[in-house]
Amino acid sequence: MFRNFVGPALGEQYNFVSFDPRGVNNSGPILDCFSGNTEARSAFNRLHSTGITNTSSTSLEEQYYSSLIYGEWCNAAVEKESPYGYYVTTPAVARDLLTFVEAEAEATGQIASEAKLWGYASSYGTTVAATFASMFPDRVGRMVLDGVPNPEQYYTNYWIDSVDQMDEAIEAFTTLCHSAGPEKCSFWGPSPAEITMKMDAIISKLQSHPIPISGAQNNGVPALVTYSDLKALFMNTVYLPVALFPHMADVLHQLEGGDASGLVGTFDKFALRSDAGTVIRCADSYRRNRISSIEGFKSFVEESVSRSKYLGDIWPIFLETILCSATRPDLPDSLVIQGRQAQVSPLLRY
Repeated sequence: MFRNFVGPALGEQYNFVSFDPRGVNNSGPILDCFSGNTEARSAFNRLHSTGITNTSSTSLEEQYYSSLIYGEWCNAAVEKESPYGYYVTTPAVARDLLTFVEAEAEATGQIASEAKLWGYASSYGTTVAATFASMFPDRVGRMVLDGVPNPEQYYTNYWIDSVDQMDEAIEAFTTLCHSAGPEKCSFWGPSPAEITMKMDAIISKLQSHPIPISGAQNNGVPALVTYSDLKALFMNTVYLPVALFPHMADVLHQLEGGDASGLVGTFDKFALRSDAGTVIRCADSYRRNRISSIEGFKSFVEESVSRSKYLGDIWPIFLETILCSATRPDLPDSLVIQGRQAQVSPLLRY
């Protein structure tokens, strides 16, 4: 990305130094909540990853209460083998960045206390950057933030604004598909409205009629394609629309013709296989988590569904904020956003 997009956009005179935040990839501390027990992790995923939040009359409750299992495993892993497993908060990463910047200044003969951070950040990186600016406002040079989640909602574990433009992204698909023409968009229709009607018909049918795939003819593995698989396709696509719009068109075209093979296992890919992102979010939001009860989760789901026709029902389970319900990080104040920093630069308001 830096070589093909960011570098040419900002200028080749800059050197970009990327890094893994705490708890991610090559940076510790790494917390494996299931301590290598793949059987336990698989069992948890079967209990918890049952589909979108309103797939049945009890799915919301099942998802919330099964999430408590995850928290207990994470807490046990910290207690038994990873005492610093929760020390991966974003304020800690901001302090790490300051250390890096000062070390670079010293290495080049500059004054460390005057060193400033210049940076390009995207997605979670924008939260790191906003946190750095809140904690060290006089140590910011220039920053470019791309794809910015609401940092206040991030720290309360209530990411609701992210839903607002998801339907616009789906509508963009229908518009661009029509503009591309039948040669380039397999799900083409005479107008964007007619493409939307075709798509809505597929959604409605799959919601009440899952599609069985026996695999008997080619000695394959049986599968059942569900409404949750279709919503997972939409969720994946809006995250990388330019790259995935053609794939979404092809899958919808196949569904229109009765072929659901392109959706097999799509929702299953959301199953939790790594704990890094979840542990970071849980540690960051622990003292102000708004989704720490079944009532809080229901409220979040209701608001999400009301804001997005196409993705409001899958966003809560895709985001997995409920996994923080039973985590219990015991963190020193230095690793947590403090009110005094908010008074300087209002990342959080009290």
